[in-house]
Amino acid sequence: MFKYGRMEIILLKVVSCRRCARIFFICRSCWRGQAYCCDACRQASQQEAHCLAQRQYRQTAKGRETHRQGERRRRMHDTEKTVADTSSIPPIEHDRFPPDRPFIVPCCHFCGEKGVVVEHFPRRGYGKRNSATNIKSILTSWRRT
Repeated sequence: MFKYGRMEIILLKVVSCRRCARIFFICRSCWRGQAYCCDACRQASQQEAHCLAQRQYRQTAKGRETHRQGERRRRMHDTEKTVADTSSIPPIEHDRFPPDRPFIVPCCHFCGEKGVVVEHFPRRGYGKRNSATNIKSILTSWRRT
């Protein structure tokens, strides 16, 4: 959100889900580099990437040997279960809209704030002159559409 005169305008970025290709909007305050529209898409993509990595590793000599030793241990019942490495990104519990619901008015997918759609968020100038010019150019292009 930024102020333009007396107006407070919330900018929304357009994001396409890497898994299902669904388009959704996200505001700057919710933006954390999301690439997926929901937890289901994120978890499915993580699972696919993990399976691909396992498959590639098992095709190497070291991977085949490790797999062979693991199978021997399992047959001997000497296994200790371990937890696979998971992502450090916390799950999003406030997903506003289910993946099949189309949007009518552009609003943030996570917090529901309505705003203006931009291709990229403007760089924050932190007091530099160019930041105000950048925001004004975004607003003038928005008014033309």
